[in-house]
Amino acid sequence: MIFYYRALDASGAVVRGTLEADNRNLVIESLLRQDYTIVDIKEDRNREAAKKASLSFSLFESVKINDLSLFTRQLSTMVGAGLPIVRSFHILSEQTKNPMLRKAVGDIRTNLEGGLALNECMAQHPKIFSPMYVSMVKAGETGGALDTILSRLADTLERDREINSKVKSASIYPIMVLCIALLVVIFILTFVMPVFVEQFTSSGTKLPAFTQFFMGISYFIRDNGLWLFVGIILLVVGLKWVGTRPNGRLFFDRLYLNLPIVGKVVNRVAVSRFTRILGTLIKSGVPILEALEVLKGVVGNRVISDAIGEARNSIREGQSIAAPIEATGVFEPMVTQMIAVGEETGALDDMLERMSAFYDNEVNFAVDALLKSLEPIMIIFVAGIIGSIIVATYLPVFNIITTIS
Repeated sequence: MIFYYRALDASGAVVRGTLEADNRNLVIESLLRQDYTIVDIKEDRNREAAKKASLSFSLFESVKINDLSLFTRQLSTMVGAGLPIVRSFHILSEQTKNPMLRKAVGDIRTNLEGGLALNECMAQHPKIFSPMYVSMVKAGETGGALDTILSRLADTLERDREINSKVKSASIYPIMVLCIALLVVIFILTFVMPVFVEQFTSSGTKLPAFTQFFMGISYFIRDNGLWLFVGIILLVVGLKWVGTRPNGRLFFDRLYLNLPIVGKVVNRVAVSRFTRILGTLIKSGVPILEALEVLKGVVGNRVISDAIGEARNSIREGQSIAAPIEATGVFEPMVTQMIAVGEETGALDDMLERMSAFYDNEVNFAVDALLKSLEPIMIIFVAGIIGSIIVATYLPVFNIITTIS
């Protein structure tokens, strides 16, 4: 459901906007977490009806990070050139190719003409504009440096896209190799091996135990192939569903961090995103507590997200930034030491940006190391399975030769 709200921020200014939530209580919790004083909350039935009417189309639409970074870069250029914000969105609504983003741009233009602030308009489209995006736009509007903030946002999105692309490429390769190897093994077990081995069984030759083991697997696959296929699909769907549950997400994220080799990549990606986004938010003028709250939702790992939440609570009680982050035990000593130096020198944003650049390179090194480690492991694994099948297939021949000799 979609709710329209009016509230007062810490300075007493009126804040208006909409939030999407399952019920009214969740909206209240979300506003209270942002330290808002609630004035009024109403369900926006017209917008909800429009949303339901377009649901069947939006299920097949998405906004890729490439589209969003291009949109952000164009908007930054227009605002920097002194073009009125409404006029900028009018131009963007004609130039934007992505259907979902184009519709959102049109809605934002309409709301801007109605008197809403840009960040309030963007907050109505949470599937496109993340809390980090909205917070930075809000800071840019408040500080009068919207074009600079949008330029930083575009840089952040582009760097995030590069890292995501690097990680996806690294994960696709071993998955494809394993899938192809699995298909080859299934083909050999179900079509090649039975034809060869049945020549010996028809002559009354007793098969070795090792061959019988693989023939048992072969018969099982042939007799239950459909059920195995359905079972694999159900297992994948079930694991994905478990991953969407809070406890399931926490379990998998903790597992990823503790995996050998892979855990290092996951940690480097999360720390890189943490330092880059936190540095960008602070440099953009977003308060540290609000920045950490935003980071909880965008860092990409539940374990690290919970650690950031604990650090935020400690900072709210008056502690420094470095101490509670170090106490979580999630971040490397170098991260907390650099943050401490940044606090002492008053250059925390610059220090975070330097760490971000360092960890971006670390992600590249970690991914390369992962690929170099996986290649020999996969070769040995696949060769071991296929070699075992070949040995099981030819073992009856060796037994016959031994018997004759």
